[in-house]
Amino acid sequence: MKIKICVDANIIISALIGGVARNILFDSKFDFITTEFTIREVKKYLPMIEKKSGVDAGKIEFALSLLPIKVYPEEHYSDKIEEADELIGKIDKKDVDILALALKSECYLWTEDGDFETIDKVIRTRDFV
Repeated sequence: MKIKICVDANIIISALIGGVARNILFDSKFDFITTEFTIREVKKYLPMIEKKSGVDAGKIEFALSLLPIKVYPEEHYSDKIEEADELIGKIDKKDVDILALALKSECYLWTEDGDFETIDKVIRTRDFV
């Protein structure tokens, strides 16, 4: 049985730049999931990713589409938005969706965002290596 892991935007950005997260995302022991909101956030950083990686933004967007991450719409986890907002909303509203999906899926949230320090079931890249 595969381990389900919810992936935050900073991990996806790292993978697209060429970080160790890229190799982890292709590990067949895991099922990775994220939100449509997270993908929109990643796309906002395409110019920065292009600059850091030296790869054309169009190719980066194509690479993003190839990452083995299942993307969920807000309707899938909407019943957990209020709970997530109570846990992280005061710190950063942009983190509510990804936490709501992790709560709904009852899985770990993979992030390097320090805002999640008080949240249970958060893992960091170093936990994989």
